[in-house]
Amino acid sequence: MDPPSAKSPVATYATVWDSRPHYKNVLFQVCGFILLMEVSERLSYYGINQGLKNFMKTVLGWSGVSSNSIKSTWTSICYLSPLLGAYLADERWGRFKTIGVFGTLYLIGDILLTIASHPHVLNWVEISPGHFDRDGANTKPAEGLFIFGLFVCIGIGTGAIKSNVITLGADQFNPDDEREVAQKVTFFSYFYWCVNLGSAFSYGYLATLCVEGSGSITKDYGYFATFLICACVMGIALLFFFFGSSRYIKIPPNSNAMSKLIRVLVQSAPFSRSSISACCGFITLLLSFLLNLIAVFLEDGTAVRKGMTYCAGAMALLGCVLWVLAGFFNENMNAAKRSNGGPVDDQSLDEAKMVVRVLPFAAFMVMWECVYDQTDANFQSISQQTDLRFGNDWDATQLSGAVLGVFDPIAIIFCIPFLDSVAYPLYK
Repeated sequence: MDPPSAKSPVATYATVWDSRPHYKNVLFQVCGFILLMEVSERLSYYGINQGLKNFMKTVLGWSGVSSNSIKSTWTSICYLSPLLGAYLADERWGRFKTIGVFGTLYLIGDILLTIASHPHVLNWVEISPGHFDRDGANTKPAEGLFIFGLFVCIGIGTGAIKSNVITLGADQFNPDDEREVAQKVTFFSYFYWCVNLGSAFSYGYLATLCVEGSGSITKDYGYFATFLICACVMGIALLFFFFGSSRYIKIPPNSNAMSKLIRVLVQSAPFSRSSISACCGFITLLLSFLLNLIAVFLEDGTAVRKGMTYCAGAMALLGCVLWVLAGFFNENMNAAKRSNGGPVDDQSLDEAKMVVRVLPFAAFMVMWECVYDQTDANFQSISQQTDLRFGNDWDATQLSGAVLGVFDPIAIIFCIPFLDSVAYPLYK
């Protein structure tokens, strides 16, 4: 058997494992910095996420429909931009540089949101220390900062690092060391636990802070304080990340999986209906997103906005159907194999088929995420129309509707250690 070439992934791994310093516990001594970054970054993300709808509605004065739509559209950007991050990390920059660049962009977005939420930037009139009159305020300057920071900086930044932080952590474990392989399994559980720890703090405390204020922080400074905390915590996240830089294994970009997949699907399309369905499904879903992105910034209630929204929904549904069909009938892709007279080498086409085969599940996830996102959109609106007071008095303390989102991460925080330490060992 020939030795691996110098540029092959195997050779790259062999080199970095041999040259790195030895750590007794990679999980904590190396990945500890990555886990601290993740809990901080998720606290920042969910701190912004839980308050967006109310900020747009009560502070900027936008309608409930527009607030929900813009919030959900922003979420879709956050979950599309990981594709950009994955491409840059795998084929151009590597994971460390990608996280560093887009993490900084993310921090800039947090800062812009903090500035945009300050009462003076919102042009509120101060009537007493910490208390402002909002009536008739011109919030246009703040709206520009808010939209740019939210969509361009945070939306792209958080997504681009999302697909790389966990994989950078996984890179730290030597695949030839059984002890580190076992630690790697535990790392994934700890990583998800950190995600939900940050989420729980955001929904448990920041959801109340932004609406009601806290202590010496008045209600009018609630969103400013919340976004300021998110910006500071994101800054801390980046400090953790860069502080551990010297300990990280930084595998250079050595994959072309994404561009190769696209190339194979395009080349095989003339020979396979499944490839056509996969390509058309992706294009249809992308067009659906672009139509919706335009529609949410149009005036409420107009025929154009309604028409574009309905078209976006229909195209999203069509895209999902095309992906399901592509996955169910993927065997007809074999006609594009070079061994059958097609233009694609057999191994590359078999690899593409493995991806196409899971497209029905991807279509299901599109629908699932549409429903799950309602937790911070329409479900939040519904909860705000219910009686969430502690007690029967009209002025009794009342929960913010966003606080109800805390039960999801709390359940996960308790379930992960139980499953990892008790349930799974008993099952084995």
